[in-house]
Amino acid sequence: MKSFFLFFAFLQIISVSIFAQKNTEKVLYLKNEWVIRGKILSEDSEKIRIQTAQGNVFVFVKTDILEVKEEKAFSNIIYKTKGFSHYTELGALAARNTANPNVNTSAFSFQTVNGYKFNQYVFVGGGIGIDLYATQTFMPIFGSIRGDFVKNKPVIPFYFLDIGYGKNITTNENPNLTFRGGTLWGAGIGMKVIFNNSTGFLLSIGYRQQQGTENLNMMTFFQENQFTYQRIALRAGFSF
Repeated sequence: MKSFFLFFAFLQIISVSIFAQKNTEKVLYLKNEWVIRGKILSEDSEKIRIQTAQGNVFVFVKTDILEVKEEKAFSNIIYKTKGFSHYTELGALAARNTANPNVNTSAFSFQTVNGYKFNQYVFVGGGIGIDLYATQTFMPIFGSIRGDFVKNKPVIPFYFLDIGYGKNITTNENPNLTFRGGTLWGAGIGMKVIFNNSTGFLLSIGYRQQQGTENLNMMTFFQENQFTYQRIALRAGFSF
C-alpha cells in the first residue's frame, strides 16, 4: 500500500502545482502592429524588457508601445471534443506481498484502448492487454468508458471504467492442472498532461479485480479453486 500513497501524493503535487500557475500574461501592443506576449522582466521610464514563453527576451522603447495589457494566457492546446481516440498504458498492479500458498505479489500490466469520443465526458471503446501475475498470465479483453472533468487545460483530469473478461493464458507443464479466466473490472482517475495539440502523457491510479479458476483433475478426484486478484493499478502512458 505504500506505493499507492506515494503515487497518489505525486498526482496531487502535479495537480496543485500546475493549476496554481498564473493564468494571465502581459501583452504588449506595438505601434507597428506587433503583439508580444510574455513576462515583463524589468521596466523603467524609457524601456520595457519582456520574456516570451519560448525564452526570448525583447527590449522595447516605450515610445514604440501603444499599450500594455494583462490578458488570459495564450494556449495552443487543441482539445478534441469528439472523434477517434487511442490510449496506451502500462504499469504495476500493486498489492501487499504475502508468502505461499497465498501468492499476492504485484504484477505488470499493459493495455491499449481504441474507441470513439462523443463529448468531453463520454468516450466508449474496447481494449486488449496483458496482465502478468506471479504465477498466472491473463489477456484482458474489455469495454472502456472514459471522460474528462475539464477541457482546454495543460493538465486534464479524467476518469475511467473498464469491464470485461480476462482470458487465462498461463502455460503449465502439469497435464492435470488447468486454468480458466473470468470477469474483470477496474475503475479509477488520472491526469493527462498535454504536450502536442491533443496528444498527452497519462498518469492514472485505480482499482482492478480479476477472477479466475484453477482446476485439478486427477483420476480419483476433481478439485476446482476459484480465486480473485485485487490490485491497485498504477499506470503511465500516452493518448491521442
